[in-house]
Amino acid sequence: MRLNRKELVQTATVTALRTRKKAGYSLWDPICVYDLAEKLEVEVRFSDIPSMEGVYLGASNPTVIVSSLRPLGRQNFTCAHELGHHVFGHGAQYDELVEQRSTARRFDTNEFQADCFAGALLMPKVAVSRGFSLRGWNPAVCPPESFYVIATWLGVGYRTLIHHMWKALGMLSQHRVQSLLRHSPIAVRSAIVGRDCPEHLVVVDHHWCGRAVDLQVTDLIRLPVEVNIEGTCAEMFEKNEVMTLARAARPGIGRIVANESDWCTYLRVSRKNYIGRGKYRFEEEIDDAE
Repeated sequence: MRLNRKELVQTATVTALRTRKKAGYSLWDPICVYDLAEKLEVEVRFSDIPSMEGVYLGASNPTVIVSSLRPLGRQNFTCAHELGHHVFGHGAQYDELVEQRSTARRFDTNEFQADCFAGALLMPKVAVSRGFSLRGWNPAVCPPESFYVIATWLGVGYRTLIHHMWKALGMLSQHRVQSLLRHSPIAVRSAIVGRDCPEHLVVVDHHWCGRAVDLQVTDLIRLPVEVNIEGTCAEMFEKNEVMTLARAARPGIGRIVANESDWCTYLRVSRKNYIGRGKYRFEEEIDDAE
């Protein structure tokens, strides 16, 4: 029986939330989609094929291939999309770049269902609402910078979160969406750090929970003032009365630790545009001279 679009949305949403719960995740915290894939026994690999977003290979050893050339938020959404193909048993899929999809492919039932699954998996309404509530922000009136903070907390792109809150969750009006989208991600990042910021930026505060902070080398992190970084994968380079800025320096795993509270979170850094098996992306590089 062929489902209509409303039924596809409902099925995808329910399935995504059940997938979260079955894997041991709450519905109100952000997740790392690659950690979830490992729990589902799906191998994730990163490749530098320029013409694709991702690939799902079914068969006896299910594998997801994600383009290492896309922004981090897009990579996360692509992996969730390919997991949707896996969960729904769609079989092998090759997903070309979103902007290059044909009209037929864009409205393909399997593609639509996988997109809905990815959105619900990474951005459940209860998690989105909690993200704003924890920080005392009202989505109807808070500035674009607030949406950027929530987007990086959830591991998705700024525009992706806004569109999802509008079309899937009904949390924003069209007028509000148009107002927010007048601000480009680079302009929002620059406003957050107070200078031009072409680099990828993640904003970490004391409400960060549910998943590690995942970055690539050269990415920036905006941190509270009263924190330290344990390990060598990131280095602080600027501090003032309102924030600390750090840069992902080398692959590895460390911790962000508050000086005067029990709050802390793991920090994981991979190589820029990493190629290889996802499970090895945070391995420290070996100095051949040693």
